[in-house]
Amino acid sequence: MSVDQIDFIVNDCLLAAGQGIGTEKSVDFAAIAWWRDRYRRFFLHAITVLGNSYEADRARVTAVGRYLGQRALFHAASSPSIDLRAAELASHDVETGCRMNAVREGLSPGMPAATA
Repeated sequence: MSVDQIDFIVNDCLLAAGQGIGTEKSVDFAAIAWWRDRYRRFFLHAITVLGNSYEADRARVTAVGRYLGQRALFHAASSPSIDLRAAELASHDVETGCRMNAVREGLSPGMPAATA
């Protein structure tokens, strides 16, 4: 798995998050940078260490990405844009759900949340 391939996965996820946000709000650069760094590490771990396949999980990853955007939009509330705090809260929501799904599917609950 090359760095370019991991970056493609992260870009795909962030594009899906943007679809979840829509055109109602912009996203602050700090939020995008934080998401990019966070999920790049999680996806790299999921693929290189855990052996997950993006090809097999793409539909799930993009659906979760859209949900991430929807949660960020929710947490941004009346703010004119999605800031770092809204991004962090959205990630917490989504990663909590991913952990619950991992436990339900019999995966290790100690693994990084976004890899579930």
